[in-house]
Amino acid sequence: MISEKIAVIDDDPRIIKSLKMALTEYEIIDFKDSKKAVAFFQKPRDINLILLDVMMPGMDGISVLEEIKKTNKEIAVIIMTGYPSQDVAVQALRNHADDFLEKPFHIESLRKKVRSFLREKYYFNKKASSKDYKVERIKNFIRRNYKDSSLAIIAEEMCLSPKYLSRMFKKRTGKNYRNFHIEVKIDLARKLLKETSLNVDEISYKLGYQNPESFMRIFKRKTKITPTQFREKNAHL
Repeated sequence: MISEKIAVIDDDPRIIKSLKMALTEYEIIDFKDSKKAVAFFQKPRDINLILLDVMMPGMDGISVLEEIKKTNKEIAVIIMTGYPSQDVAVQALRNHADDFLEKPFHIESLRKKVRSFLREKYYFNKKASSKDYKVERIKNFIRRNYKDSSLAIIAEEMCLSPKYLSRMFKKRTGKNYRNFHIEVKIDLARKLLKETSLNVDEISYKLGYQNPESFMRIFKRKTKITPTQFREKNAHL
């Protein structure tokens, strides 16, 4: 799914960590305090899906769900619980929960459920049909998934042909998809060369290049200097 934002509301840091590891392609914000989550969602937010635990101290998940839906009716909410019961399910549905997930959950099943919800809820509404909106989502996806953001993968997610998506991207940005992807990698390479002690080989592998020579050749073509020269030039900045 392209550049989606997900909120996780759960007081268990282990669950939050597991979800972040399982859903790396999404931008995730988390709340361990249910009241802080409710306060955050008192205003409309650019969040596409909420994964919400039922059993939390202070304010339970059903109450959180009710408060969030008052302000943000369109946000999809998946209730998570380690204590499934008919009463909880009924309460969740009454308060407009979109789905129910029992803990412990199977990671691949969770991923499919999240993917399905986001695709159904956002790719076929008016906002998602905007070409500018789609291009921004593509850009954000590339920035976060610089290793694995091929045109074919994104086209499949957006239910478009790679050829059409490529033309649309160039028309809206003035750059072809491949060049934008390379620019994202080079920008990150600059940051890593300035701010870390990683050597050139380590940086090239981190950026997804199969060999350091390819990375160094592209870096020099784009910046007119080698990665080592760039690091030396910026060593005291």
